[in-house]
Amino acid sequence: MRKNILYLCCFLSTALSAQSYSVGHMSINFKDSTRSGGFAITGAVQMLGSGRDIGAEVYYPATSAGTDVPVAVGQFPVVVFGHGFVMTYDNYDNIYNELAAKGFIVALPRTEGGFSPNHLGFGQDMAWLARQVQSFNTISSPAALSVFNGKVLQKSAIGGHSMGGGCSFIGAENNTNLTCLFNMAAATSNTSGVSSIDGAAMVDVPTLMLSGQRDCVADTAVQNSHYANLASAKKFHVILSDLTHCDFGNGSSVTCTLGQSTSGCSNTISNSLAFSRYMNFLLPFLNNQLKNSCPDGNRFMDSITGSSAAMAGKKIQGSIACSNIGIQDLQNEADWKVFPNPVKDELAISTSLNRNELVSFYLSDQMGRVLWMKENCGMQKGQAFEKIDMKAFESGVYQLSIISQTQKLTKILIKQ
Repeated sequence: MRKNILYLCCFLSTALSAQSYSVGHMSINFKDSTRSGGFAITGAVQMLGSGRDIGAEVYYPATSAGTDVPVAVGQFPVVVFGHGFVMTYDNYDNIYNELAAKGFIVALPRTEGGFSPNHLGFGQDMAWLARQVQSFNTISSPAALSVFNGKVLQKSAIGGHSMGGGCSFIGAENNTNLTCLFNMAAATSNTSGVSSIDGAAMVDVPTLMLSGQRDCVADTAVQNSHYANLASAKKFHVILSDLTHCDFGNGSSVTCTLGQSTSGCSNTISNSLAFSRYMNFLLPFLNNQLKNSCPDGNRFMDSITGSSAAMAGKKIQGSIACSNIGIQDLQNEADWKVFPNPVKDELAISTSLNRNELVSFYLSDQMGRVLWMKENCGMQKGQAFEKIDMKAFESGVYQLSIISQTQKLTKILIKQ
């Protein structure tokens, strides 16, 4: 029995974190009717309405690489990433391409790119994007956005680098729509009388802060000020060995490199090595928080609590580790009916429960990629039902995993 449990955990770990997708791209001009100003992208998909223009580049798991291509089969959480001071979104193409390929919808605001940015406005833009991209799950207009229908998992993270990192605290303030927060070399944001350090005191979601040992722009004292004020019961700060302020991203920003060199810092490691060091923490953190991957949560905690030459320092409060102890194989598989099998159009799942249960469903392909999920469904005592629309899935073999608070079941399905 224990072997079966471990098999399922390993299967879900592969499904949630190891899959790789082609990357699609869409430029979108969002509208916030409550504010003015902003930045609009020429030729972008235009949202309806008036107000502040929030032009954003959106990268997502796709059926094939390209612009305005269909979204891949599955459901994907939202990550919003804010750029640094006088930096551009494409200075982070290594990050957003990797996240999109690993099953996240990544939105990058292009607002506040000048020499006099409004930090409050930028933080609000990031919060706005997180909410609006989640609404793509059911949006019907503009028609171009219908490719996201049914594909957006209702979980989101806000993050960013430097100025974007500081503004991520502002975007996360009292944000009940947010699942988690992360940032890289967060700088202090304090325009318009709004402070990112004060804002941290109003953030209670799990938070990951990443910074560089050789950062002389937003040094450890700046990071500690944000960390100390965070209200989250689960917060982590990782100081990465040898990284400078500009080592977060692809290394292409001339303004960032010039700015830190005048402060007496220079790069000592390759961009690819820096990338591997911070993604080693960021990817499992997001997989755990946004995809409920228990093995990734354990991998993150193993990395941050262990010792490594790549980590110069750390602060840890709380844990995102999880345990599968107590989850047993279903004693009677006949209690769950999954039909028809083989299935062509719609799969039905029924059971009779002797108590109220939270139940999660995961449909995966033979490569272990989760193509459809519905988590923590509140199913009432008595007869309970769930349906999966299978028409969009290709013919082949799939695995359905049903996990309750105390039990689990896996079924092999044939799609005709």
